Amino acid sequence: MDSLTRASAALLLASAAAASHAGELSVQREMTIDRLFYADALPTPTYGTGGILWASLTLALLTVPVVIVATEEGLAAIPRGIREASLALSATKLETTLRVVLPAVMPSILTGLILAMARAAGEVAPLMITGVVKLAPSLPIDGFWPFLHFDRKFMHLGFHIYDVGFQSPNVDAARPMVFATTLLLLGIVVLLNLFAISMRNRLRKKYATAAV
Repeated sequence: MDSLTRASAALLLASAAAASHAGELSVQREMTIDRLFYADALPTPTYGTGGILWASLTLALLTVPVVIVATEEGLAAIPRGIREASLALSATKLETTLRVVLPAVMPSILTGLILAMARAAGEVAPLMITGVVKLAPSLPIDGFWPFLHFDRKFMHLGFHIYDVGFQSPNVDAARPMVFATTLLLLGIVVLLNLFAISMRNRLRKKYATAAV
């Protein structure tokens, strides 16, 4: 019984030591990142606060599954004989992937990208938690190292629509601003989608011509 108690106590101590060591390593990583990029802000920590970095990762987690599903559908639609013919002509698996499979699946990837852009443009709630603000004091890009500051807060058109349209003391006076911001957001999304669609159609035409 005593040996079991000692073994349990030793296991608990080992677990506590491992957790403490992991916490120390995490703190050391954060301090290292702060020393490299945000030395001027020390001792106030910068890494881990809301900003463009965490907002980008959040949107990536929300939209990447759409691209993955579209890519899987595109890969499933590629005939197996194309891969086998490429391998039969002495091409390696890497060459087959880069020169045969990837060009064929690229339209499906761009289709997923179009859907992901449309979804990301309408996401506001996650950004409210990860770094969006009503008025950003400075742009994330400037002439000071590291030039692109992922830790800074940012403004978002979707949040601006919500803030002006629903939080303004005079909703009627703010209505033209809401309409203008909405049209700007829609215009940006439409332009990005048109660019992606044109690229997709160009790749489809190129691949179809190469196949003939």
